[in-house]
Amino acid sequence: MLTSMGEGLMVADDHQCLVFMNPKAQLTLGMGPTDEPVSRWPLHYGLYLPDQVTLYPSERLPMSRALRGETVSREEVFLRNAERPAGAWLHVSSSPVRDEAGRIRGGVSVVSDVTDRKRAEDVTREASEKYRSLYNNTPVMMHSIDPQGRLISVSDRWLSILGYERAEVLGRDSVEFLTPESRRYAREVVLPEYFKTGACWNVPYQVVKKDGQPIDVLLSAIAEQDSSGRVLRSLAVLIDVTERKRAEEALQESEQRLRAILDNAPTVFFLLDPQGRFLFVNREWERLYHRTRQQVAGRTVFDVFPREIAETLHEVNGGILETGVSVEREERLLHDDGIHIHLTQKFPLRDSTGAVYALCGIATDITERKQMETSQRFLAEASRELVASLDHETTLQRVAELVVPVLADLCVVFVRTDSAALRPVAVADRSPARAAQVREFLQRHPPDPHGPARVLSTGMSEMFEASMGLLDPVALAQEPWREARTLQGRPSLGVPLQARGRTLGALFLVSPSPGRTYTPTEVALVEELGRRAAFAIDNAQLYCSAQESIRARDEFLSIASHELKTPLTSMRLRVQQMESTLTAARPLPMEKVSKMLEVFEVQLQRLSHLAEHLLDVSRINEKRLTLRPEELDLAELARDVTAHLAEQFQKSGCGFELVALEPVQGRWDRLRMEQVMLHLLTNAMKYGAGRPIQMEVANHAGRARLIVEDHGMGIPPEAQGRIFERFERAASRNYGGLGLGLFITRQLIEAHGGNIRVESEPGHGAKFIVELPPGT
Repeated sequence: MLTSMGEGLMVADDHQCLVFMNPKAQLTLGMGPTDEPVSRWPLHYGLYLPDQVTLYPSERLPMSRALRGETVSREEVFLRNAERPAGAWLHVSSSPVRDEAGRIRGGVSVVSDVTDRKRAEDVTREASEKYRSLYNNTPVMMHSIDPQGRLISVSDRWLSILGYERAEVLGRDSVEFLTPESRRYAREVVLPEYFKTGACWNVPYQVVKKDGQPIDVLLSAIAEQDSSGRVLRSLAVLIDVTERKRAEEALQESEQRLRAILDNAPTVFFLLDPQGRFLFVNREWERLYHRTRQQVAGRTVFDVFPREIAETLHEVNGGILETGVSVEREERLLHDDGIHIHLTQKFPLRDSTGAVYALCGIATDITERKQMETSQRFLAEASRELVASLDHETTLQRVAELVVPVLADLCVVFVRTDSAALRPVAVADRSPARAAQVREFLQRHPPDPHGPARVLSTGMSEMFEASMGLLDPVALAQEPWREARTLQGRPSLGVPLQARGRTLGALFLVSPSPGRTYTPTEVALVEELGRRAAFAIDNAQLYCSAQESIRARDEFLSIASHELKTPLTSMRLRVQQMESTLTAARPLPMEKVSKMLEVFEVQLQRLSHLAEHLLDVSRINEKRLTLRPEELDLAELARDVTAHLAEQFQKSGCGFELVALEPVQGRWDRLRMEQVMLHLLTNAMKYGAGRPIQMEVANHAGRARLIVEDHGMGIPPEAQGRIFERFERAASRNYGGLGLGLFITRQLIEAHGGNIRVESEPGHGAKFIVELPPGT
């Protein structure tokens, strides 16, 4: 029976000699019985302490202790010998063997091989220790809950972060440590689902520390379940993400702030990946190209721009991504209103290793600045041309030629003439042949009232959808105007030439292409050119007027000198005659003296008239011409004036007829109206060539009308507009006078609110017509 035991059995007598050893013991120890005493068994069998290095002390051996009367239970011994080189773990239990008298007669040891169990226990213990170490030393918080949600264990990290002692938390509901909002979310949403599925991942909670401070965590948990699927316990991991959340919020806020800056910047920003695909575009980019950042993400420049523009952009971008070299360049990009010029800075973005991972572009629209620079250069060049000559027609032709390559295919400059009609003084075109044809066409077919004439009348710029306001389409359809017809359908622009409140002409441009209209910037540029051209014209006219005034002044001085010398010379001769007569022996007859005195009176009166005319001109210039109106019959006044001139009519040889059939009543200045009649009648006698003169006074359409008509030499058409100006005369200086009579007459009539005009043909006399309101 002892030999068949499942455990090894060894018996020693009181002399430490082995007296029995069963087969199981032999198998377990790897060796059979020995004559060695018990004290030598450790060395013989290879018995070691649990450290597996120290030979088991003989006095501590379980058998030795049993021989001393001690009972030993399950003592752990390590075995290693030649037969069992891998070693084995033994549990040895020993007890003394006593006789009837109680004396120790020997000892017995039961030996069990527990190697497999020991190793399993070691593995389990090691795993448990590792788990416990991991549980307590992990850098994240961990806890376990039972099926009722109560805490059954917490890690050291859990306690240190939240500030609790273990005894304070075990057995309490885990949700007690959450904020009210997180507690509600846990009970209503997370825990029901967790107990159903046995797992949850990255649940965002706010846990409250012992001091009341909340922290943000992400909780993930798995459940240990029995065979029926019932949750026994759980293991939860809580990661403190407070700082990360703050960092994320700060990063998000920073990103939002950066995006707000980029989105509110008036400059275009964009990012491209190494394949040239869009990663980001700001709001200004979206506004210009009508695509959102979501729509353009992952697309290339070929999906946004016309191919000819995209190819250039792609080549430049590829070079930057390949070489890593920053670039600043001007790029031509298509906007809604045409091509714009952008000053673009492009540079690579590098990661921590220095590799290029993106391309950043910052583009500023400098179209307006470029246009301004071009405009300034253009205006500077035009200004140089405008001051180069006082011949404004030559100057305007040069300016028109400057406009054509920059702003138009055709440029025509119109200037108002004396007849108020428009005359094309400058025509420039890309094609000289077409320019010549347009000039000829405009001379034969002046523009209609809806084109340059309207710009001239309103004094405002105007754009036309087609050039019809310039070229009459009916006349243009005829065969000779083949070149000019190519301008049909082009948008055009008319700009007034204004200076000192006067519109002197119009600048008319025809667009280079049918679909190209003029932008506000271009209109402003042309208007500025128009102002400068107008001032150049005005200055030239002022210069010519000044020159003419100097000429008129010199002529006036010459005439005045002659007019003053004539009576003075006559009077000097009479004085000399009287002096010689007074010294003569015989006295001068009274009749002769009387005639000499008459000559004196006539010449003095002539000098008085000259002085009075000059005084009137001075009063008019200084606006000191005053009227003293009174109730007056103009017909009666005419009879009085003509009666005083009867002798002069007789001397001039001009017959005279007064037609005054009815009273012409009104309020006028008697002396000034006499002066008007005298000027007109003496003027008629001077130029009447001894032919009849007629004066008519009548009522006409509620106004008073005075007509003085002679049948003399007449007035040329070109002189009719200027005879009412100062120092102007209808004929040569041979007729005498200062050229002030008609000027003073017009000023007096206009001071009464009336007007004067002349109707005349050379060789057929002149008719002066005065119309006056009935009162002033």
